[in-house]
Amino acid sequence: MPQFMLTTGLLPRRLLLRQRILADIASSDRSRFILVTGPAGVNREHFTRELARQLTEHQVLTLPSLSGFTPPTTPTVIVADHVDRATNLDEVLAVVHDPDTPQVIILGTSTRRLAEATDVVPLPPLTVDEVYELVLQLVGRCTPVTAHRLHDTSGGLSDLVRELVDAAPLDHWSQDEPAIIIPEHWERHTGEVLQVVASYPLDGAPLGELPDHLAAELDEQVAAGRLVVHSDHVRFPRPEVRAAVRSATPPGVARQLSHHLDTSGWRTSEAVVDEHIARGNLHLARIHAHHLPGDRAELRLYAGQSRATAQLLDGCPPSLLTAMHSVARWDPRGIREFATHGGSHDAATFGLLADALEHGTRPRVGALPTPETATGQQLRDFITGWLSLVYDDPTQARQLLSRRRHGDSELIGLWQSAFLARAHYVLGEFPQAAAVVERGLATGDRTGTPLLEPVLLWTGAQVAALSGQENLSRHYLSRIAVPGDAFMIQKLPAAMGRMIVAAMVYDTRTAATAGDNLASIVYDTDTQQPGFWAWEDMYALSLIRSGRVDTAALVMEESAQRQQDSGILSLRARNLVPSAIIEIQRGAAARGVKMLSEAVDAITSVTMPAYEARILFEFGLVLRRMGRRSQAAEMFTRAEEVFTAMGAVTMAARCAGERRVSGLGGSRRSPQGLTPQEEQITALVVEGASNAEVARELSLSTKTVEYHLTRVYKKFGVNGRAALGTALEAI
Repeated sequence: MPQFMLTTGLLPRRLLLRQRILADIASSDRSRFILVTGPAGVNREHFTRELARQLTEHQVLTLPSLSGFTPPTTPTVIVADHVDRATNLDEVLAVVHDPDTPQVIILGTSTRRLAEATDVVPLPPLTVDEVYELVLQLVGRCTPVTAHRLHDTSGGLSDLVRELVDAAPLDHWSQDEPAIIIPEHWERHTGEVLQVVASYPLDGAPLGELPDHLAAELDEQVAAGRLVVHSDHVRFPRPEVRAAVRSATPPGVARQLSHHLDTSGWRTSEAVVDEHIARGNLHLARIHAHHLPGDRAELRLYAGQSRATAQLLDGCPPSLLTAMHSVARWDPRGIREFATHGGSHDAATFGLLADALEHGTRPRVGALPTPETATGQQLRDFITGWLSLVYDDPTQARQLLSRRRHGDSELIGLWQSAFLARAHYVLGEFPQAAAVVERGLATGDRTGTPLLEPVLLWTGAQVAALSGQENLSRHYLSRIAVPGDAFMIQKLPAAMGRMIVAAMVYDTRTAATAGDNLASIVYDTDTQQPGFWAWEDMYALSLIRSGRVDTAALVMEESAQRQQDSGILSLRARNLVPSAIIEIQRGAAARGVKMLSEAVDAITSVTMPAYEARILFEFGLVLRRMGRRSQAAEMFTRAEEVFTAMGAVTMAARCAGERRVSGLGGSRRSPQGLTPQEEQITALVVEGASNAEVARELSLSTKTVEYHLTRVYKKFGVNGRAALGTALEAI
């Protein structure tokens, strides 16, 4: 078989893994020891060489082993196999960790993990659907049952799949169910194991079921390494050993193998497609469905194909599938139809979402019936968790969206993960948000569910940009490529991600353009139900910075009309920021500053650090431009503290930079650790001023004064005004 026809590097899962590693390498100039692990036969060496080929800015050296390693003098990629056998690992690691050495990237392979590696990349065996795609590349034809048989025989090891395909002529694979021919050189593995297998089917047999008279022989085979015991089952150490023994097993014993081998999902049928969908394996479901007449709406929905899904569901009675379709296309009427006519406990759950969308306020959960199934409870957790996130309770959202039970649906779990990542982001839990994003993307890749990728990538891009990982942020944004046939649940976060990330890094032109595109996307679909897809504030800020103040004012006026009765404090706080800046630019400076102060009061009353830090930063910018340097320093200091606590190093550095640009230098504090504004408030309070009088004197709100006084009391270790005066006299 010609080698150019085969490349596991084109398989989507491995391609995405390489892209992710490349983005991570580009985000830092530190040296690395990247170890690619996995069982023999997963093509580790091919993976490292493909990766090295794409690191075009480095010199690439391929070594037979690390024994020939010498410290490089220029940025270098070193590819080496079997690094676990190297005797000079300590020398190599010393170079990797030496800050004075040019960047060196070691791409090594091993069958086991090494504690010395800075990054470990496990390559798992191929899945059945990946074997299917690989065989299509090799011979141009494959049926589901052939893919299952090849996967079972090879254990998913790509090298063994090639050998099995090469063992037969090309036209052999044009049959619907071609026989799997075992390569001759595999048969040398059968040996003495056949003597035991001749009387009992060992493959996967539980230890407790083995006859007593085989015990001594089995002990001997395990000691010789010809058999292994894993999870209380007897197994062969390598797939080719198992396959060769199977092919030579006597027919009478071979018939008993069906007791240990489940082949119920191998042959294509409607029931098999349903089973794979229920298990969340849409890759396999699509492969089987491809060999059946007709089409499946579930597969089109989770593939993100809007028009095909709509055609297939046209005229169908309300069901959970039509309800999820309505959420994906953002159709409140369809959600209400299922809630009213669905006739199930799931319908009552969707009634909560329908109420929120129709009335713009948080629905009362009340005494809803208990879901009858695990999937029903999972749906309840998803919907109520999403609503908690919308209505300023991200802590409750985190709890509900992270809840998992035995028997949960992987597809609904993806919906949970998409909004769990948002909850972690809003809470300022950036490492947790990043982890959920990566897990969600991996699950989506594994299950064949790209529908919710844009929601995950939106969060991932924001977290990466704020955390100083610009290349990773660009990598995430590059993956948010939605076709014209996409659902609104894909189009909205894709456009929002591009606009918000651009606005965060003050790329005004790109942010405004992305915002214009977002406005056009939602022109024919009402997405302004309060709190669900809040994008108007960032769009308005981008418009203001590009000189389109009147357009920004129109955006905010329309948003305010829709959201004034929602009771969502975080939404009000965010929208006050661009509205205040518009007032200031139109000459109403005092009103604008008061509105910004109200925004700070509102956002600090809820637990949403990601929004709080951004509002404090924007307030600082306004105050600096107005010449109120002391107050600006106070806002930048507070914003920096929140950004730093979240790990948002990029914005924390921006806060420090803004102080330097305005001549404020570092964060000036008194010996007691008071900020300039805390000093002013303390002085007035000690003189006898009430909170309201301090607020009027310093142009602050009463709540802001209360916030600062609480911090002052804490720093002095006192609990009131009188004790504060005593503490100051003692200094």
